[in-house]
Amino acid sequence: MFKKKGLALLLGILMLSSLLAACSKNNAEPSPSGTAPGSSAPASETASESPSEAARDLKGTINISLPNASSFVWNAVANAYMAKNPGVKVTVDNKPMEGYKEWLTAQFAAGTPEVDMVVNNEVAALVNERKFMDYYAYFDKMNPYTGKPWVESLDLGAMGINLEGVSSEDFLANLNFESVQIVWVYNKEIFEKVGIAEAPKTFDELIDAFEKIKAEGYTPLALAGDSTSMWSGEAGWLVRIYADQYLRDFINVIRSQEQDYSYVPEIDSVWQYDLTDPYNDSNSNVTKNEMRHLRAIRDKEGPYQVEGNPKWIAYADNLKRLFQYVPEGFFGVKAEQAYNLFLTGKAATLMGTPGHYFQLPKDFADEEKTGAKGGVKPFEYGFFNMPSMEGPEVMAPARTIQIPIGFYGFVNKSAEQNELNADFMMYLTSPEGYGVYVKAIQESDDASLSGSPALKDITLPPEMASAFADFAPIGNTEGYLSPGNQLARGLMDYQPSVQDWVGSVQRFFDGKLTTEAYLKELQANIDKYLEPALKQAKKELSDLDTPERRPPERQ
Repeated sequence: MFKKKGLALLLGILMLSSLLAACSKNNAEPSPSGTAPGSSAPASETASESPSEAARDLKGTINISLPNASSFVWNAVANAYMAKNPGVKVTVDNKPMEGYKEWLTAQFAAGTPEVDMVVNNEVAALVNERKFMDYYAYFDKMNPYTGKPWVESLDLGAMGINLEGVSSEDFLANLNFESVQIVWVYNKEIFEKVGIAEAPKTFDELIDAFEKIKAEGYTPLALAGDSTSMWSGEAGWLVRIYADQYLRDFINVIRSQEQDYSYVPEIDSVWQYDLTDPYNDSNSNVTKNEMRHLRAIRDKEGPYQVEGNPKWIAYADNLKRLFQYVPEGFFGVKAEQAYNLFLTGKAATLMGTPGHYFQLPKDFADEEKTGAKGGVKPFEYGFFNMPSMEGPEVMAPARTIQIPIGFYGFVNKSAEQNELNADFMMYLTSPEGYGVYVKAIQESDDASLSGSPALKDITLPPEMASAFADFAPIGNTEGYLSPGNQLARGLMDYQPSVQDWVGSVQRFFDGKLTTEAYLKELQANIDKYLEPALKQAKKELSDLDTPERRPPERQ
């Protein structure tokens, strides 16, 4: 039996980014970077049938409802699966991104939902209540579509799953078999028109470029500013990514100590703090003690002190500079509107993924996305990594969000239904099933792949593999219990806190609050909501007095 350490369920990872798919359907199925391709046949080819499949006679129904996902792609996978398993009916009823969290939550209100396969990264409360199937229960089972244990085909490192250590608490509610890297996408023609020959490498260079672009009448940054974007979408990415530059020493506050319940000797005893390594504090290199993190928030320890902290002040000042170059009426702009500005040549840059390399040509011709009959004239575009803020308070160069993505989960039902759902996912992650998936993406007009798969047996078509090879990794900020992730947008994705923060940051960007006043409001917000946020997570303030102990289970 494999060992497992349930780091994949840390709230920071769970609440990543519902809107990694929100630039449009172009990012609905992102995928991974930095994974070595396997030695099997290309994903676009069909694998031969495993001998063990002949004796199988599966029956039942699998209902799929994913947010902002391509119906063409998922129906292709469903049809291929049903062809191999004629006793199974797979239905696809994908939903809009907007309102998906509320829709999914409502499905549980009347009992067990009809839906099976969902994306569950935004419903942490339901995850904590174990309303979803535990993938760990199936990792050691034979995958009939490969003829070997399922876990042997999964690139667990690329998926962000650490299998070191054993705990009865471990539970894996969703699977990320692709990963995404957030990059800047830019209109080369606009940059050249205003006299900028090279993509900016520093934050000051970016601001200088934006000044020139704005002077020519273009929107420098096509960014959504509604509450969804500020919380979990593109605007929220920038808020968290740039906070990371100033607060990297958080790891010394919350890393697991030898006496801690979360301590894993083979990992934590050899770890050393190294700011020159952008992956030094990754979950595979060092474990974090959530209770030390929560205590640091309560006690305002080190980088967890917001009000009056010079690092937070310098960060907030620079962040406000950046948010002066967004679209007019920013706080009412939705993701699809921002994307339209970029597609139609009215905006110079966009927060995106390598998937735009393949998706933009499709979207230039899309009348619905462009709002133009016959689409719009394509322009030359390029990519650059996150420009680094600089100054005495900056601790390290900018990193980005480069994480496993997908968050595919199944509603926890009967043992028979869970077995069927696991079988479907085994098929999807096999060379044959993933080949169907990739081929459908290539043929679709509303989906793209944002990176190579986190699957050991897959080799991408050459044009995809070569494109992804051009995106250099610069480090990852996502999935950590850091003050940037857990405090910069209100407290820990606790919705009352997030809502208060959105109003506060709007006033800050509008010039109605000074930096000091904004950070004072943010600190008060955090202090106000800490206890209710803990209670929602079935924890108490008293638990923080003994961070070395695992908090007791509460109903």
